[in-house]
Order: sequence, then C-alpha cells, then structure tokens
Amino acid sequence: MSSARPRVLLNFAASLDGKINPAPGLRAGRFMMSRGREDLRRMLSLRAEADAILVGASNLRADDPDLAIPAEERAARRARGAPEPLRAVVTTRAEGIAPGMKIFDPARGGRSIVLHAGLMPAEARARLAPVAELVELGASAVGAADLLAWFAGRGVRTLLCEGGGDLAARLFAARAVDELYLTLVPRVLGGARAPTLAGGPGFAPDGIPDGRLASLEQLGDELYLRYTFDWAAAPPSAPTSSRPRG
Repeated sequence: MSSARPRVLLNFAASLDGKINPAPGLRAGRFMMSRGREDLRRMLSLRAEADAILVGASNLRADDPDLAIPAEERAARRARGAPEPLRAVVTTRAEGIAPGMKIFDPARGGRSIVLHAGLMPAEARARLAPVAELVELGASAVGAADLLAWFAGRGVRTLLCEGGGDLAARLFAARAVDELYLTLVPRVLGGARAPTLAGGPGFAPDGIPDGRLASLEQLGDELYLRYTFDWAAAPPSAPTSSRPRG
C-alpha cells in the first residue's frame, strides 16, 4: 500500500449472480441483500476499524445509510475523547441528496463530508452547506487519486467504502483497494441492468484486478469471504482459507 493514500477496504453483500441490488424499477423500499444478522454485525465491526466511511451518491439515494458505528462504540470513543469516523459521500452534482438524510444527522455519527465536483450547482451547495463540510475535488468529476489524497491529508489511515459499484470500480482502476469483504448470499436477483460490485466500463484483460482469498467462513447458507490485493506482487497463486477476523 502506498503511504500517500489510506488503506482502503470494500464491503459488499452480493447475490449468487453477482448483483448488489435489484434491477432498476424492481426495488420497492428498503432492500437488504442478507437476510441474517451476521452480515450487519460484520459491517458494523468494519466501520469501527475505519477512520472514514465512504459511499457513492447512488447508494446514498437508494438506501439513506447513516454510516454510523454502534452506539456502544460511539459512547466509548466519546468517553476517551477519540473521534468518530468521518462520514462521506462522493457526488458530481448532489442530485437527490437532501439535508435530512441520516448521513447528515450529527446525533448518529461523526462529521459529514460531501466530496463533489465543480459542476455542483450553487443551489445544491446552499442546501447542503448547513449540514456538511463541502469539498470540491475536480472540475467535472471527482477522481480517485484526488479523493484518496484528500482523505490522507485529513489523517485518514483506514477508509471503508460501502459502494456502490461505480465507486468501487474507480478505486480498483486506481489500484487502491487493499481488502474486499464479500458476503455471498444464496439469492439470484437477475436483471441485465442490475448493479454489480464493480460497475463502470470494465477492465481490459491486462488490467483486471486479481485478489487473493485470505479467509472464508460459512454461516448457514452464506459465505463470508475476504480478499486482499497486492498491486506490486505477481499474479496470485492458489488461495488458502482460514477463519476471518471478527
């Protein structure tokens, strides 16, 4: 991992056919890929390891996550004067992002950040400035390098990204993903346009990210996988399996 950027973790739950959400138009209300409690427990555990938690605008609009750590962990940090993780969304124009969303509620978590492009309209800036720190990165789009450099400059050592697929693809393309935590759920969502773990234009054959299976665990019908990515190493050999971290 480069010292110029944070350690980057991705956390996803995916169906057997590789989808992370139903196809557009098929979803009604809140959707949870995993039907058990273990996936949520592990997500909260990962959040507690992070200095900042990041989500893309499409996921924020779809799920309205709070990006918060557990209440007991928050209380413990406050008692010892430790900061809570930054909660950040990356967007171009902030379309559909409202100040009443959970990410902007100070009672739920740490400082809220909107990382945006110069294209974000003045109206959106005025709407969100009272509830979040606005950070302009790039004229027409927020590049992965600028994004990671900004987090590093804020002292973020571990950055947790919770989607979506387009943001994850940009981080993979920047060779910046260190670990992928993947819950494989025995459901088949279908849909040619259903979002996947890595969106965007795709990778050329000589640029495909290759991970190493660092750990796996089966709980009921779900598999909990952890992959590591060593961008300076040779292509991975046969994976090994072990019990994951909690």
